Amino acid sequence: MGSTETNLTHPKPVTLLTGFLGAGKTTLLNEYLDYRKGVRFAIIENEIGEQGIDGELVMQTEDTFVEMNNGCICCTLNDNFNDILKGLNERREQWDELIIEATGIADPAGIALHFMADPAISGFFKLERIVCLVDSSIIEDQLEDTQEALKQIAFSDILLLNKADQVQAGYLNNLQQMLAEINPMARIMSGYKNHYPLDQISAFIREQPEEELPAHHLHNEHGHHHSDINALSFTFTEPFDVNALAQRLNVLLLLQQKDVYRAKGIIYDPEEKHKVIVQSVGGSLLFSSGVAWKEREAKTSRMVFIGKKLIPKGYEKVLRQCIRTQVNS
Repeated sequence: MGSTETNLTHPKPVTLLTGFLGAGKTTLLNEYLDYRKGVRFAIIENEIGEQGIDGELVMQTEDTFVEMNNGCICCTLNDNFNDILKGLNERREQWDELIIEATGIADPAGIALHFMADPAISGFFKLERIVCLVDSSIIEDQLEDTQEALKQIAFSDILLLNKADQVQAGYLNNLQQMLAEINPMARIMSGYKNHYPLDQISAFIREQPEEELPAHHLHNEHGHHHSDINALSFTFTEPFDVNALAQRLNVLLLLQQKDVYRAKGIIYDPEEKHKVIVQSVGGSLLFSSGVAWKEREAKTSRMVFIGKKLIPKGYEKVLRQCIRTQVNS
């Protein structure tokens, strides 16, 4: 993708916008662009059969890129994704931030994997937030009928209940609780056209914040129509062997890939000075180094799994098999 030290040390921020068909992604995107006037955006459109960015924004076309009258560069994701990112990187002096508006039936994990697992991309682009638009008026029906909507919710960092003005306040609260059960790691917000929490969305950055992970041992199995979806949360005070954990989790996810929508953990291994961050992205398991443990910080490990009909005992057994039996002093 070209190489300069400056580019590698200052990757461009990326926002991935997802949500099922008709959730309101384009409306939110246009308001977000207007809210952040002065920021030069590059936009990747990945829409099938839906109207993309408002037509009046388009000025001229050059190859796959479209210049827009608000200063944005737009391109359509219909070829090789890496080639598009390479083209944007070659024009990186012309824009400040990248937004990807995914198709309504896309699994965001497939797009996120490029930014999280490919060093050639992560050196130039940093995925800062995955925002999922949720249609408050029909989301329960969508979850009943589609796996795509469920995967979008399970994998996102921000869940925005859209069209909140079209439902009763009590029902909206129930929906927030339902989403928290499906994805306990997500930040849940609500809004509607001309009243979106744009400041909160803009301020959110997906580092590896510990508060994203529940700090208690819970097995959520809620009683909605899609009650086969559950989130398992585990906390351990014993030290882990990260190498053993990598081996066993890889086998587990290989066997359970279609049922595990997301896994994330913060692990303590006495052989590592920093917190070890574990994430599943699609069928891939990624390990990375987080911040250093503080001197008096309780060194606990936490893992969360989100998926379909996950059995707590089986997952806990796999994790306990990775606890160190001896710790070198």
